[in-house]
Amino acid sequence: MPPTSTVTAAGENRPTKQNSLKKIIIISTVVLIVIFILANFRSHYQQRTSLTSIALNPGEIHWKECVPAVENVECGRIIVPKDYFDAEAGTASVALARYKAKKFPRKGSVFLNPGPGSRLPITTGSALAKVIGEDWDLIGFDPRGIGSTMPPTRCFSSQISNTVLFANTVVEQGITVSSISDLSSPLLYDQLVEQHRQFLAVKEAHAHLCGEMMGNELKYMGTATVVRDIDFMSRVIEGEDEKINYWGISYGSILGAYLVNMLPHRIGYAVIDGIVNPVSWSNEPSHKWPINWISDAEKTYQIFLQDCSKAGPSSCPLCEYKDESWQNLERRFEEFFDAIALNPIPVPFGNRPGVLTSGGARGLLAKSLQRPLKWPKVAKSFSSAMAGNGTELYNAIVRPLPLADLDSPEPHISPRLAVTCLDSPRPTAPDEFPTAKDLTEQGLKALREVSPHFGLSTGVSEPDGGCQYWPVDGPERFTGPWNSTLETKMLIISNTADPITPKSSGLLVNSLMPDSSVIIIQDGPGHCSIFLPSLCTAKLQRGYFAGEIPKNGTVCPVDLATFPDEESDKHIQMLSTEDRELLKALRDLEAMF
Repeated sequence: MPPTSTVTAAGENRPTKQNSLKKIIIISTVVLIVIFILANFRSHYQQRTSLTSIALNPGEIHWKECVPAVENVECGRIIVPKDYFDAEAGTASVALARYKAKKFPRKGSVFLNPGPGSRLPITTGSALAKVIGEDWDLIGFDPRGIGSTMPPTRCFSSQISNTVLFANTVVEQGITVSSISDLSSPLLYDQLVEQHRQFLAVKEAHAHLCGEMMGNELKYMGTATVVRDIDFMSRVIEGEDEKINYWGISYGSILGAYLVNMLPHRIGYAVIDGIVNPVSWSNEPSHKWPINWISDAEKTYQIFLQDCSKAGPSSCPLCEYKDESWQNLERRFEEFFDAIALNPIPVPFGNRPGVLTSGGARGLLAKSLQRPLKWPKVAKSFSSAMAGNGTELYNAIVRPLPLADLDSPEPHISPRLAVTCLDSPRPTAPDEFPTAKDLTEQGLKALREVSPHFGLSTGVSEPDGGCQYWPVDGPERFTGPWNSTLETKMLIISNTADPITPKSSGLLVNSLMPDSSVIIIQDGPGHCSIFLPSLCTAKLQRGYFAGEIPKNGTVCPVDLATFPDEESDKHIQMLSTEDRELLKALRDLEAMF
């Protein structure tokens, strides 16, 4: 509970002169940034969209050689209705790439999506074919407003304008928890409220920019519209009577859950991996999502610390000797976070001059838990920061000042909000908007009840929130039900220690569709099965796309160590040639994501 204090009629703590001055500075800075960006952007965006909104007919598809050319891959675009409920709205152009089947008879197409998916066939087509099957065409695509799909999400005149708004704010650097040692501290509460006030001010400015620059173009970025696109694309590419086949990870699991429940009669094979809770996603405001997402984060963190300890300082310099107590490492991390909460580390020669904050460093550690094969590098970067050199960590958080490249996709914050703010419910009246105090109390609840280390640290990797300010609603928002009956059971994959999409979410989807899904549990840490490869999981997926449904609840071990040593190398050498080739494909897949 917050500390007892004198309150005004509005229910807020009566501000001191210092707090009032801080608030004025924040608001004034945001207003100046907004004025600067508005003055430079509107004419450019209108000119750019007028050049790309050529009148084309829905269903037109154009394949061509990729640039640069990639063996066995063709790139293309398909014209789709912008609004499936209003033919007068015009068209959109979805970016595609297709890795062509190498074995015949060809079975059809599998649509791929982890978010921006058109690069997948280009960078990982041959590796994915080892998992899905070489008798399928693999089609990656960019969802509405993302990547190279047109119209793009554009809220800024240039990349530098984007950087200016978020630079050195809590949106970029994360929320700093001054110390987790006393979560009932009145000082901590006040610090968190002040940071969340800044967060809300930046989010409001961002939403205003997006609305001013894009207007109604923002209406068509929601997941329900992307499901309609997949259905439309499948009918054009494969034919009216052919089933939709799908493979998706992370956000792609949300898209997959929507797809099979909105259009169950159209579904053939469907695999979703790294499961986001679709019930929460579609029925709760986005600031409440993280408390579900991080329910396995502490488990993953403990594995990281224990594996580091077993590896010893030669592979993991965070420990002082081999088999040191992992609690010692945990303590040193907290001492480091507490120290830089008081004295951030100056970084004069990073991607741009700045400081490494405690919120940024803790948020980066939370994000790093998602990719176990990168843990040795993560350990070295944190070891350097603990010794006073925060450049590597800082550069992993902060983007360099970009050139004004108007044709490159906008960084992920704007496109992500364009999706999440249409998918989640939004309060309609200002008196229902979540306040800085609401966000603080939600964050403290996550710290106390779910993850004491990372309850307020998802923002660095998952920049959600502020949807109460979003200027538009979409033509369709799907909220369930999530219990459709499928002709072929969907395959769900969850890890036992996924720090951002917990096993419980996979089990939830499985329980909602008990007769239309099976789940594989991969026994290991990391986000999605691909980030710590398992031959068992890969073979079950390949068998699934060949028509073999695995037993519900099958548990698969992982085949690579987080901190490799001689023993783990021996395990790999003992594998068959076929298994080593598959494991290499899985490692290539992990490296390219």
